[in-house]
Amino acid sequence: MEAKIIRQDEIATDIYSMVIQAPEIASQAVPGQFIDLYSADGSKLLPRPISLCEIDRAAGTLRIVYRIAGKGTKEFSMLTSDHTITILGPLGNGFTKKDKKAILIGGGIGIPPMLQLAKELTCEKSIVLGFRDEEFLSEEFEPYGTVYKSSDNGTIGVKGTVMDAIREYGIEGTEIYACASFKKRILPRWYSRCSCPTGTQTFDESALRVAIPDG
Repeated sequence: MEAKIIRQDEIATDIYSMVIQAPEIASQAVPGQFIDLYSADGSKLLPRPISLCEIDRAAGTLRIVYRIAGKGTKEFSMLTSDHTITILGPLGNGFTKKDKKAILIGGGIGIPPMLQLAKELTCEKSIVLGFRDEEFLSEEFEPYGTVYKSSDNGTIGVKGTVMDAIREYGIEGTEIYACASFKKRILPRWYSRCSCPTGTQTFDESALRVAIPDG
């Protein structure tokens, strides 16, 4: 479908926030899903999948936040409110929400998909955000839970990964919601220790639900 671009802003170096008018998709979408964006260049046949950052069902809009990673996303970054874009969605299964104390984990461009989830979860939440060396979106999470931060060089929060922040602040929770990259790289390291970062409660993999949106 053709969707009208409402606005687009660069919110950090090479990271863009785009709001799209798409009432049909907004009415069906849930946190953790994504949309496919298609290039206007006919030589670029494959779409770019981008996760949904925010869903405004009343206004019929979607917000995506993405990083320029190649020619396709560079093309998208040049679009303004005078343009339309071809999109397909919503795609993926999204998160399964549980009403239990939760830890939301997002790093880099894995941060945006956690915002709508943070807004919709009604339970107690700890939100752990990992950055390289430039912060974005973190203030938008603050109304929805306690926000903890890490960065590669230590200029933002704890130096290191989100796991370092979890250990440093003694963050605990029953439900973990994370992007796929964290399931592959970060969570197995947590499971291998078979203990809570504070050392006060024993967890194993079966005791923690890891909610990963399907691609």
